[in-house]
Amino acid sequence: MLENLILELLKGIKIVYTLKSNKPNWITNLDDKGVYIETDASRKKYNNNEASRPYAFIPFEFILKAWSEFLTARTASADDFVETRGRSSFLMALFSQLPFVEVIKENGIRIRLKEFQTDDLPSEQFHKVIGFLEDVINDVYDPVRLSEQVQGNEYRVKTRGRQDLRLLGFLNESHEKNRLFFERYEEAKDKNKFIKDLVLQREYFQIAIYVLDLLRNFPKQEKKLALVELGKLIVRNSRGDNLMVDSVANERTHNLLMWLESLNVIDQEWRPIEEARDLSREDIKVVTSLREHFQYIMNNYLQAKTQPFGGHQLGTYVRHDVTAEIKKLPFITEDYVVTGSVGQGNWAGVPWIAIMNRGVTVSTQRGYYIVYLFSEDMKELYLTLAQGVTETTKEEMEQINEDIRNNIEMNPRFQKDGNINLGPSKRARDYAASTAVYVRYLIDNMPSEEQLVKDLEEMVFYYEMYIQYKKGKKTEYELPAEETAVGIAEELETYVSRKDLVDHIHNYIRNEGFYYEREELINLFLSLKSKPFVIISGISGTGKTKVIQWFAESVGATEHNGQFALIPVRPDWSDGSDLIGYKNINEVFIDGPLTKVLRKAIRNPDKPYFVLLDEMNLARVEYYFSDLLSVMESRKWEDGVLVSSSILSEDVAGEEIWFPENLYIIGTVNMDETTHPFSKKVLDRANTIEFNRVRLDYLDFLTGTLDKSEIRHIANRIFRADYLFVKDVFHKFPKLVEETSMELVSINNALIPLGAQVGYRVRDEICMYLAYNEESDLLLRDEAFDNCILQKILPRISGSDTRVERTLKELFKLFTNRELDDNAFLPEKQEMKYPKSAEKVFEMYRRLSDDSFTSFWIS
Repeated sequence: MLENLILELLKGIKIVYTLKSNKPNWITNLDDKGVYIETDASRKKYNNNEASRPYAFIPFEFILKAWSEFLTARTASADDFVETRGRSSFLMALFSQLPFVEVIKENGIRIRLKEFQTDDLPSEQFHKVIGFLEDVINDVYDPVRLSEQVQGNEYRVKTRGRQDLRLLGFLNESHEKNRLFFERYEEAKDKNKFIKDLVLQREYFQIAIYVLDLLRNFPKQEKKLALVELGKLIVRNSRGDNLMVDSVANERTHNLLMWLESLNVIDQEWRPIEEARDLSREDIKVVTSLREHFQYIMNNYLQAKTQPFGGHQLGTYVRHDVTAEIKKLPFITEDYVVTGSVGQGNWAGVPWIAIMNRGVTVSTQRGYYIVYLFSEDMKELYLTLAQGVTETTKEEMEQINEDIRNNIEMNPRFQKDGNINLGPSKRARDYAASTAVYVRYLIDNMPSEEQLVKDLEEMVFYYEMYIQYKKGKKTEYELPAEETAVGIAEELETYVSRKDLVDHIHNYIRNEGFYYEREELINLFLSLKSKPFVIISGISGTGKTKVIQWFAESVGATEHNGQFALIPVRPDWSDGSDLIGYKNINEVFIDGPLTKVLRKAIRNPDKPYFVLLDEMNLARVEYYFSDLLSVMESRKWEDGVLVSSSILSEDVAGEEIWFPENLYIIGTVNMDETTHPFSKKVLDRANTIEFNRVRLDYLDFLTGTLDKSEIRHIANRIFRADYLFVKDVFHKFPKLVEETSMELVSINNALIPLGAQVGYRVRDEICMYLAYNEESDLLLRDEAFDNCILQKILPRISGSDTRVERTLKELFKLFTNRELDDNAFLPEKQEMKYPKSAEKVFEMYRRLSDDSFTSFWIS
């Protein structure tokens, strides 16, 4: 019977968002054999004539086989769907819609069955529990003695009733709480409602109501059988580890059903009544209060219009509170901008709340989008699919309205006519004319919260369908590229491999006239993925700044779209205010150049943002950058997302600012008499890459012999960190971690005379770098480790005494198996284990001999 849950679930949803990338899978049709799924990728292939149909068909048999594989595993990743491989992303997202399935996003995406105990289900019939409760109250009303008696064995006859009181919040070993329980029960005018409210707070009861609602059209016996099967699947014995057996599951499920029926939560056919159905779904899913917000606006707006406009509380309410409520909904993803308005300078006759796909528009003056429109008399609210009236001609409006009405099939609840009445003003009439589809709500008959959310989700579905229709049709009314959101491409290259990405970046930079080895760009990519802070050093004129700018530009991050920012560092920077910002004399916060980028990155988490701190050591890095370094180290996993401590609080900056997972900071440095050296604190937290190679004879970009490599808009997930600590890596690459740690022990022994040994942070980041390389098959293991030594360990070495000399000699021996002295020479590359590091050590040793001082840096 549990299989029926999956089939009924499919009938009630239209979009399933994948758990890792949050990409939509549209369920466009179901028949008696299976389900039809469309994705952005399938639609794009169809529109490009690369596929004969825009959908994929998934048989029910296939889905149920996957369900069986999940139940067998109980906790499943994509690898556990062996016989149903290929659709695991959709299937895992589908199964996670059930309230007894939870998503785990640490160390990869998994889904898991929730588990409960037999004590979470009633052990006695409802009337006996209530009778027992009345007997206790009538017998004695000394709270302390009462708690002791009930928790003891004085009420032997109804022991199981005593146990079930725990479900209602009693017998929690706190006399005070027990006393409050009895007082509230005694004072309750409707004792049945008092008990019902307590019951509906219990998660297992909520899940049972959800199941009964999904199976509402099934016979009672089949509903009970489904709940019994569910109990045997997710409920363990409270006094043991085994799952519920048949007899216990049957008895406890029967009692649960009798409780729900006695409390008027379900009717005689065991269908949830509307109140309980709403409550259950709200508790299990995202809880919203759109209904309450809309009614508040409609009840207060006309009065607010009689008051001064500036700074009015209702304006803030519409712009922030209501939009935040809509953003809570799981189908309102980061692809959408949500904004509200009550006017600009004066009260609007028709206030509105718009929901816009960034790929279409980010301004209500142009394009098409979803918008709630309030009538001028505040008696009606319309959920609409409409258009910007400011920059759209009447002819364009009429054509788009006709396209939507004629080409997108919709639920009859959604009206496709021009009978929308917002009021008599010209603006109200213009808004009405721009509306293609709408649902009307009356203030005196506002539907339930569930219906409001369902309508909005369905409108989003139709909106996305029309976007895809427009992409395929390419009519003369298509918005020109410059009218869409700045820098937002409609085709994000989200599925590019790491190898392909590096090749693309390499070709793009070569086309710009600078020559860098592919391995150098692999190293830059792996370094950024391991830690979002990289230092680029090298002699002046080698293109350190340009290579970063072109690296970012090749993946779609430009100054024009705000995803790339060049921030020149000034010598007089003495604290973080120059970079982050400060409060002026009027206590108004003025954003620093980095904070402006941080705000954009936080609002667009799917896109990478690159910040180039040019000549970052003109000022002392520790003075202006230390707070950022500390926050960077505070990053941790939270619900599958990388979060950090705050950089700026909401009180200071108007919103909380943190270090987002899609921000990458690169600093260029020169080492001469005008700059400052780096402390170990900074070097510990960065990969230091040298770009000293110059090939002035590289002229291929001028001859036209290279294939042109265009900008490709790459999603952030290929750059963001997948690991934060060595334990994350060890889960997948235990041997790599063990071998790397032993190699670092040998290197640390050589660093002991200088006190320059590496710690856990460096060990972890080297392991992460090597793990990303293993996954991507970009470099040989020793080549990758050679890079790590060169940029994580050798920059720590500097000095003029014999300890430096001993350290360099010991490292050279480790890297080449040769002794280092004044007569030594550098072996052939193939004869050395770590040739880049060996060459650097050799160079540092020669400088020590010549100048009586050495360091990693070339000055």
